[in-house]
Amino acid sequence: MTLDKLRYSLTDHQESFSLISDYVNFMLLIHPSINKYDDLLNRIEDDINLLPEIESTIDKTDIKFYRYGYKEEIYSKSELLAFIFASINQDWNIIKGLDTKTGRFHFWLKNKDVVFDPSLAVLTNEDIYKKRYKKIKEIKNNNIKEYLIEHNNLYKFYQKEIFKKRHSKDDKNFSINFINEIINKFNENINRQYILNDERIKHLKKVLYHDDFIEFRQVLTKKRVSYLQSENIAVHHSIDESVLEIIKKGAKNICELMKNEYDMIVDYFNRTIGNCYALSIMFNLYNGDFKLIQGYIPYEEERIGGKVKCRYQHSWLEKDNFVYDPAFRLITPKELYYQIVQKEDEYSKEETENILRRIGFNLTHFKDFMNGETIGNDERVRYKSLVNEIDSQKFKEEGEELISLVRKIKNK
Repeated sequence: MTLDKLRYSLTDHQESFSLISDYVNFMLLIHPSINKYDDLLNRIEDDINLLPEIESTIDKTDIKFYRYGYKEEIYSKSELLAFIFASINQDWNIIKGLDTKTGRFHFWLKNKDVVFDPSLAVLTNEDIYKKRYKKIKEIKNNNIKEYLIEHNNLYKFYQKEIFKKRHSKDDKNFSINFINEIINKFNENINRQYILNDERIKHLKKVLYHDDFIEFRQVLTKKRVSYLQSENIAVHHSIDESVLEIIKKGAKNICELMKNEYDMIVDYFNRTIGNCYALSIMFNLYNGDFKLIQGYIPYEEERIGGKVKCRYQHSWLEKDNFVYDPAFRLITPKELYYQIVQKEDEYSKEETENILRRIGFNLTHFKDFMNGETIGNDERVRYKSLVNEIDSQKFKEEGEELISLVRKIKNK
């Protein structure tokens, strides 16, 4: 079986003959059973993006972790690829085994029942993979460095002279030094993402909406892209993570209330971006220790005639010395957050309740709504008509009902 056919059989893919066949056939192939592991797949993508350029081997093979444009020449470098990737991602153990069809040694990576073989650019499950490959030895991730020191097993890929003596200190330590250099450069690439200076702030305001505000959220939390793509609330390392327990309890109760009473989804862990008002206002109502803050993120847009200063209206929460932004799913120090975000108005729980008695069940930017200003480019006739109902009996009843319901779930 040729390598291309093997890749298809291991992942339940079929060869494409479409106009984009080269793209489809030579990309990282993923078995359908693995697609449910979003966090794992995101982390692999993240790691590959951050890996430094790796030196070509003695036979001039380019060492790459293919997502696209797979080349079969990499197959013979399975050992090298496995040790590189497992060294920068502690979730994977290395398996040394045999290709049962050729009898040759082969290396791959294993995380529970998931197999990642970078030399084939495939992700599949262990039951399918073991039909072709037989496990001989598992090298636990925490034993990788010890294995490299003892066996110096990566030296052979870079030995430049066949008859060169291998007794020098540098030669004996080649493998561990080689991997440590990759790890150091990999970590440098990670830390470079967290830099926040005037130039970076200017850049962030140009790409504000791109990729779910990933860059914005990353500099405020110092978390990996793959972590921010998950359902997690990202907590800056300087903040005590015990606050998450308070948030989780409140989030659960609020979610149930809004679903049961208003048939609304107010979820603090999924699809939060764009729902800042409901998330922050409801949490302030539920837990007055978190003050409601409203303001904006200033940015510029390129339009005909030049740059135009704009505002991304926003709503979040404050407690003690930190900001909890439920829409962006992050918790970060105030001093860091306010390097990018502009605070305008602050509301206690009691002040929020009083405003809701005036504007009813309109979870929105309070000051702009009451001033009749556009919120989020909302120019609907219905929106403008709502402004005219401020302080009406209808809005008072709506507000009182919401306040009463929140108090009931709080006191359970």
